[in-house]
Amino acid sequence: MSSSSAIFSGNSRYASDFQSVIERSVAIASMPLTQLQNQRSNTASEQTAISSLASKFSTLRTALDNIDSGTTAAPTATLSKSEVARVTAASGALPTEMNLEVINLGSYSTSLSNDGLTKVTDPTSQSITSDEVVTLTINGVPMEIHPPVGSLNALAQAINEKGGGVQASVVNIGGPGAADYRLALRSTDLGGVTIDLADSTGSIATQYATGTTAQYRVNGFPATAVDSTSRKVTIAPGVTAELVAVGSTDISLTPDATKLQDYISAFVTAFNAAGSEIDTHRGQGTGALSGQSLVSELGNTLRQLMKFETTGSTISNPTDLGLSLDRNGTLLFNTATFATAFADNNDAVRGFLGGESSGGFLQSMKATLDTVDGLTGGVLTDASSQVAKTLVRQDDQIAEMQNRIDVMETNLKERMSAADAAIALLEQQVTLITGLFSASDSNSNN
Repeated sequence: MSSSSAIFSGNSRYASDFQSVIERSVAIASMPLTQLQNQRSNTASEQTAISSLASKFSTLRTALDNIDSGTTAAPTATLSKSEVARVTAASGALPTEMNLEVINLGSYSTSLSNDGLTKVTDPTSQSITSDEVVTLTINGVPMEIHPPVGSLNALAQAINEKGGGVQASVVNIGGPGAADYRLALRSTDLGGVTIDLADSTGSIATQYATGTTAQYRVNGFPATAVDSTSRKVTIAPGVTAELVAVGSTDISLTPDATKLQDYISAFVTAFNAAGSEIDTHRGQGTGALSGQSLVSELGNTLRQLMKFETTGSTISNPTDLGLSLDRNGTLLFNTATFATAFADNNDAVRGFLGGESSGGFLQSMKATLDTVDGLTGGVLTDASSQVAKTLVRQDDQIAEMQNRIDVMETNLKERMSAADAAIALLEQQVTLITGLFSASDSNSNN
């Protein structure tokens, strides 16, 4: 409510009365402003409540997204002989049973700098060549290397930075007290890679070993083993095996029920949190949204999430997954029921769940949540937009009304000041005249 910016100060004996008139006039004029400010405060509380509800439903939607990703989560790989290979499965890999036979781990081609070159006892300050350019040839393909002159370490680093299919290192082949550092080259791929290194004098490295490819079969196929230049091989869509040892191992890829169960548990928690937030606005005189239809709409939406049913499967409704609503609308999750259903028929569980964009329970829940926070037509989205517009309108009205009151107060002060000045002048004149009469009477008496 507006109040006088300063106490009215007048010179007449009625100045305090004028001040009272100004204050009362401003107070009466401010009554609608106070009412509007209270309305604005209520609207702000509604905005806070709507934002809190939107946050709860956003968490619920995130939990639903996680379930969607959990239906295609990577299966767990179990090996009968884990020493043969390390197997990893990516999201979307299909559950299956297979056999992997590692026939040959393969080997790498290696090369070492020649005898007779400059003997290097300190690889940080000496090198096997003084040339500014050396040529590295891999499988007959030459490439120029430009190492800093005078350091074997720098030569190895320059080769590695070139990335030409070999890994260079510096090794000491001398005995104790007789260092003899050489440049060692190893192919990065398995198989018969040829390696040569030359400077202006000719070849300065000798190939000591020619590699072989790794060989393996999946489920006994093909008859001629698959050759691979890497020990990491793809044995099925989304399934990678790192060959570790020669041998045979059975591989079982099974869906990960634990992760999906955790995602559903998180969804239940988010569901109940949203329900509890809605309940704060139920009943007489409770939350900022009490009595509004938005509260009942949101409550109905939550219940609608669990009303999906289908036919033709052992899993036909949420109850078959262990999901149920109690009499208070709290969502319960029986993990034992879910674990049994998943163990009995995980395909039926995943088929019932479906996907947010591919049908089933998840798509149904997504469509229902879209009616809450969808970009267009969502009840919370629309409510948030409407309350924001109302706040802007109320702020404009408050500012306009406050301005009118300020102008009225200024005008009242000006008018009261003029009246007070006139009265003060009359009072001065009365005082003067009274003084003259008093003086005249005094002279007459003398």
